[in-house]
Amino acid sequence: MYKEILKTLYSFLGNNIMNEEEKLKVEIFDKLNSKSDFYEILDFLKSETFPKEIDNKFLSLFIISLFNRLRISVDFEKKILIYGNEKINFDILELNKGILKTEPLLIELIELLDYGNLPTEYLFGILSNDIAKRIRVFKELIGTSKITDEKWSEEELKGLVNSLTDSTREFLRYMVKKGKSSKEEIMKDLQLKDTRSVSAFTSAISRNSPSKKERILFGEKGKIYINEEYREILKRLLL
Repeated sequence: MYKEILKTLYSFLGNNIMNEEEKLKVEIFDKLNSKSDFYEILDFLKSETFPKEIDNKFLSLFIISLFNRLRISVDFEKKILIYGNEKINFDILELNKGILKTEPLLIELIELLDYGNLPTEYLFGILSNDIAKRIRVFKELIGTSKITDEKWSEEELKGLVNSLTDSTREFLRYMVKKGKSSKEEIMKDLQLKDTRSVSAFTSAISRNSPSKKERILFGEKGKIYINEEYREILKRLLL
């Protein structure tokens, strides 16, 4: 719904949409609430080519809305996140590097929306560039929580596979066969236009997975890895 409103406003106003920031906030970005709302706008921002100034404006409003949902304030003029008396510079999180650089972080933050009682001070501490602070937060989490990874049953994996679109299922089939692959290799083998398509597939699998389950795919240093524990089961399911 919000994607269509944004799309319509942009097609009607063109570059003049830069003068309608308040309208964009009130009618779209301030109303984003659920994971699906944020993914809908994120997919739109990735799929369209805007002039740089407009692209930056849309992304800034998106980032402000998402962090506000997580109870963290954003000062875009000073390029900082704010929680209480503490601040984090955008450069640390690469929040001012465009959609492709920020997308992995934004996806992880969107996934946190599933946790209604998320302790904001812990999240802010984890985002900090202060390693000692990160470790301190981690120790507190260990002390107050039982850290477990929920395993997938074969029936649950079957439900995941059936929930995917044909193209996403084909991507998962490819990853099960390869085990690991670079984004460039995936693009070439699956004849995709760019790395955004790869990110869209991994995001779709994440969205269709319960938040407390182990990950099916992992990303590190430009490569995508399948979770080896479930590779053989998925191979059977994807035949």
